[in-house]
Order: sequence, then structure tokens, then C-alpha cells
Amino acid sequence: MPEPRHLAGATRVGLTTDVLGEGPVWDDREQCVYSVDIRSHRVYRHDGPDLSQRTVIHEADRAVTCVLLAQDGGLLIVERDRLVTRSVDGQVRIGWTLAEALGGDPQRRFNDGVIDPQGRLLIGTLHEGDVENQELLLRMDPAGHIETIARSLTLSNGLGFDATGQRLFHTDTLRNRVIVYDYAAPTPVPVRSFTVEPGYPDGLAVDAEGYLWIAVWGGSEVRRYSPTGVLDARLPVPARHVTAATFAGEELFITTATEGLDDPASADGGLYCAHVGVPGGTNHRWAGPTDA
Repeated sequence: MPEPRHLAGATRVGLTTDVLGEGPVWDDREQCVYSVDIRSHRVYRHDGPDLSQRTVIHEADRAVTCVLLAQDGGLLIVERDRLVTRSVDGQVRIGWTLAEALGGDPQRRFNDGVIDPQGRLLIGTLHEGDVENQELLLRMDPAGHIETIARSLTLSNGLGFDATGQRLFHTDTLRNRVIVYDYAAPTPVPVRSFTVEPGYPDGLAVDAEGYLWIAVWGGSEVRRYSPTGVLDARLPVPARHVTAATFAGEELFITTATEGLDDPASADGGLYCAHVGVPGGTNHRWAGPTDA
């Protein structure tokens, strides 16, 4: 098996620092990147010629775990136990409070999410206390119907689809595992999994060739894997805790964190960018309204 390629490292975008930067998503209509800092309870918009201009567009009274695009041009925002919408004109509305889906446990919250090709939300859970291997991956349609896709996870994390929409990739972080599902079935069925180590696999992005770019918490890099789990390339990142990535054309934008570090350096918690020579896949959009 050939040795993985070593790519040129990522460079800092702006001078901002996040405690737990996460969930970047490229908006091709607005030509901007959105991201969250889970601990500061904020959603950011990054724009300008090099996307170094950062603006707070949503601030909550609880953790904000991911931000996703909607078909009507607005945003779907996932907070620790509820969904919020933000319309094109900036109107914020509380959608669904979903504490029951979290089992009524105040230490369990939502985590990473993605929109599927049918415009539904996939969202996972994590527990902020002891790991109990009871985390879930849920699917919710715009009418509010919720179904469970996967159970007995350690920490449901990164999610992404291949170009056909028939393969779903999903990170179970504390098992160091990426699970591949057949998403063409009415209920997605696992077809394989592969291991990502050392470090812990966090968020992921899928490129136009079907390869996965996996952020590695504790690994100071993003790694490119084939859909079958063969390590193809390594992209160094100056920060230690690398959390997630999104494609903007052939540019990969990468979030990082200072959380979990006793001695965070100036590089930790920054937003980074790298030209990787391959474009990303499609970012699907939430089918529900954000203006009502």
C-alpha cells in the first residue's frame, strides 16, 4: 500500500480564537462560511475577499452546536436541546424544543448535524458526563417527525454524503470509527466501518471524488481517506484540536478549539484554510421554511 501524501499545511484566516470552534459550512449563494463556537453560544459569518471578516449573527443562552443552510436562503441552527431558524432578513424563531429526544438528561445535548438530499436534518447526540455508549443519530423532517437512525454510539460526530446521496459517512468519535451507511434504504443500513487513529476523528467533509477529509482532535491535522478507509493524504494544521472542515471550491476551511488544552498556544482555536486541489461535494439544504 502506498504511503499517504503529505500536503502543504493550512494557514490562519484572521486572528480570531474559538473555545470550541465547530461545524463550518460553505454557502455558495452568499459566498461565505458559517461556523459556531459551541462554548460561546454563537454563530459566526465569515466573509470578505479572504473570509477573514467575522460577524456574530446569532447568540443564544445555551450551547449552539451547528448551523445548516436552508432552501429558502435562511439558516437552521441547532442548539443543545432545540432547533432555531434564522430567515434571510435576520428574523430568529424558536422551532422545536426536543428535550424528549435527549431522554430528559440535562447532560446530553445535540452535536454535529447535516442535511440529507431530501432536505431532512440528521443530528447526533453526546453526553457531557460519563460515556455510556447510549448516544443516538436522529433524522427529522420539516414536519417535525423524528426517527432513530443509529443507537449505542459513544459520541455522534461528523456527517457527510457522497455525490450520489446513497452513502452516508458518520463518525463515532470515542470508538475512533467512521461508519458507512447505505442511505438508499428506507432506514439506513451500516455496510462497513473503518478506524481513524491516532487522535480522535471529529467532523468530516466529502470531496467531489468521494474521499473523506476528517478533522482529527488531538492530531494537528486533517486526513483524507478513501470511502473504504484507506489513508490517502495528511494535511497539517498548526492547532492541536482540529474539529471540522468545509469545502469552498478547492479551498478547505478548518475549525479548531482551545478546549481540553491546559496550555493553549496562539495557534489553537483559530480558523484555517488550505488549497487541496479537489472541490467539495454538494451541501444539501433544509427543506423547511425559516420565515414562519
